[in-house]
Amino acid sequence: MLNAQNLAILPCETKSREFDSKILLACILAEKGWHAIVGSRNHIHLALGRLPPAVYLGKDVRHSSRQIVRILKRLGHRFVAHDEEALCYYSRERYREARVDLEVFQSAECLLAWGPDNVTAWQESPAYKNTPIQITGNGRIDIMRPELRVLHEKKVAELRAEYGRFILINTNFGSLNHFFANLTPIQSPELLGSNVKIWDVGLSHHRYKIYRAFLALLPRLGARFPKMTFILRPHPSENHQAWLEAARGAKNIHVTNAGSAIPWILASEAIIHNGCTTGLEAHILNGKPIAYQPAVSEIYDLHLPNDLSSIAYDEASLFTLLDTIINKKNDPRNLHSPEREALLARHISATHGQLASERIADALVEVAASNADAKRVSWDRWLAGLLHAEIRAAIKRINMHRRGHKGNIAYTKHRFPDTPLAEVELRIADFRRALQRFQTVGVEQFAANVFLIRPVVFEGVA
Repeated sequence: MLNAQNLAILPCETKSREFDSKILLACILAEKGWHAIVGSRNHIHLALGRLPPAVYLGKDVRHSSRQIVRILKRLGHRFVAHDEEALCYYSRERYREARVDLEVFQSAECLLAWGPDNVTAWQESPAYKNTPIQITGNGRIDIMRPELRVLHEKKVAELRAEYGRFILINTNFGSLNHFFANLTPIQSPELLGSNVKIWDVGLSHHRYKIYRAFLALLPRLGARFPKMTFILRPHPSENHQAWLEAARGAKNIHVTNAGSAIPWILASEAIIHNGCTTGLEAHILNGKPIAYQPAVSEIYDLHLPNDLSSIAYDEASLFTLLDTIINKKNDPRNLHSPEREALLARHISATHGQLASERIADALVEVAASNADAKRVSWDRWLAGLLHAEIRAAIKRINMHRRGHKGNIAYTKHRFPDTPLAEVELRIADFRRALQRFQTVGVEQFAANVFLIRPVVFEGVA
């Protein structure tokens, strides 16, 4: 049984997207004398009954988090929330409809925003009741900042050695092409019934038009640029089979979503996407993002990543853009114009100055220090929380073996592959070298794919 006075719980749903930033946050907390549990969200939830009261950093404020928030409150944990998916949305109204649940939203003691636009989206919600909101940015951006790009140098060199010059294609069609077909939320227009909302019908037609255009584009790219390699990285929630079929026979096209997207972006000549967060990441990393938009809609497009990219509305214009990039011709486009940088600043804070992870750590410490005695729970409430946690864990263990269930072990490992302690130790050592700190930070295994990052005192070090 872990016994730590200051403890943070930092769950990760998608390893390639979040894990590095959560390790960095845990290291910063360890410098402040804290212990942090970091790792697979699914495995952390299985172990909640073994954890003393802590500050829990939630990944969203969605309805799907209701059960875990109820368990946390009964067990005496403090709930702080950000939203990993708050950057790209169709509109603020649609964002709140899809991702802001009244109970979860109001259970948070503090909300951590990506930037000013995220604050506005929350404050405009009818569910908002003056919960403190801090603009911290998100630790995922820290991993892209110049001072930490050294972390990716080895992987970038390995990718270039393996693939040579390549164009990256990132897709985000998990809502149409899910890992498990039965979990696909947006149905093909041909399969829609009569009792479907008009907005959903329009979204289905638009997104499937783009999805099918990407499928058709893939072999044509390979044929048009036979000396260039193309790497297609599906979203972590996607099934790879459709892309493998589309690329069949093309020796210069590879389908993989191995590892973080950042070194792939840094190693690439350009990135093709449509409304994908990696287009925004490529902009931050000074890459060459191209938004391929064979269909355009003011209502159904995810605008932010597209607005920070060069635009190609058809295959001909895309091929022209790629020819300019591949042959290193002069390109008059300025992706870092003052207007684009102002747009970025409205949505993402902490791109410079104090790290987002530092700001988040300060917020967690502040929550822990505020009104701590009032948050203690009675033994009967704690017992009810423990029972709830163990029942939920037992159900999850059953669901791990149910084909097509979102808790299926294959899907869990798809999003968070098995991770050895040595991998976490190596990443902490990388942070130590890059930032010249964390000399008194250690790590140990807590459970499968879950780690305890903590302060350590070496002999002769106070």
